[in-house]
Amino acid sequence: MKLYQRDYCKGPTKFEMEEYERIREEEKIGMGLCRRNLYPQYPEAIRHYNSLFPNNHIELFDWKASGKMSELTKAFEQLVHDNTSRERDILNFINHTPAPYIIGSLLIYKDFGHHDTFIFPEFSIGAGTYFADYLIVGKNSGGYEFLFVELEAPHKSTTIKSGYEGYATRSGLNQISDWKYQIETDFVSITKEFEKACIDVDRLPQEFRQYDSTRMHYVVIAGLRDDYNDVTYRTRREKIKYLGIEMYHYDNLIDFSKALEEKNTF
Repeated sequence: MKLYQRDYCKGPTKFEMEEYERIREEEKIGMGLCRRNLYPQYPEAIRHYNSLFPNNHIELFDWKASGKMSELTKAFEQLVHDNTSRERDILNFINHTPAPYIIGSLLIYKDFGHHDTFIFPEFSIGAGTYFADYLIVGKNSGGYEFLFVELEAPHKSTTIKSGYEGYATRSGLNQISDWKYQIETDFVSITKEFEKACIDVDRLPQEFRQYDSTRMHYVVIAGLRDDYNDVTYRTRREKIKYLGIEMYHYDNLIDFSKALEEKNTF
């Protein structure tokens, strides 16, 4: 369920603390009683450690500063369009390359995530009854909201000839139906998962302790743009309107990831 090999809950090193203090002093220079905001320059370990979930905290400017986003997104696009690629190949690329911003790009047209973002791979639902491929948690002025993501294979019966859902898409939709029921009836188990990952459970906001359907969002990603026709797009709109489930293909995810390169936050 961690994003990183390092355990950021153990705190920053002495060197990182010294660097942090140096930057904090810089923030005071030339500002009188005010303080400049040099937060992006703080060591990553400091920023992670000060967050709710240090091992799941992600900030877009770190990826932009790496200069690798364009290269990684192109590699992901090649993987997705390889006819032999499976769901596990997609997960391995995102988790182990690593390139978690690709999943984070699902927030690009949401109104949450620009204040704070966390990504939880293989998030347990119902004490291990089910696992979401990813849970994205994002904050806006109204607090935290939750986006549960199910990935299906890019080349496995996404639609049938008419454009209606094929096996892979139906499987993803059924999976989310099970998740929704479990989350609605046993949110206590969801809270326990958050408590395991939280560095200080006393800081955990109410959104993580009390079920609120208006904060829950669900996404299925399956197939490619060529799998979609007018019928598919119509059923996609219907799923959003009547079930609250969004359907995307992997070309959408690639487009979202490319668009992130022009953004400052998720």
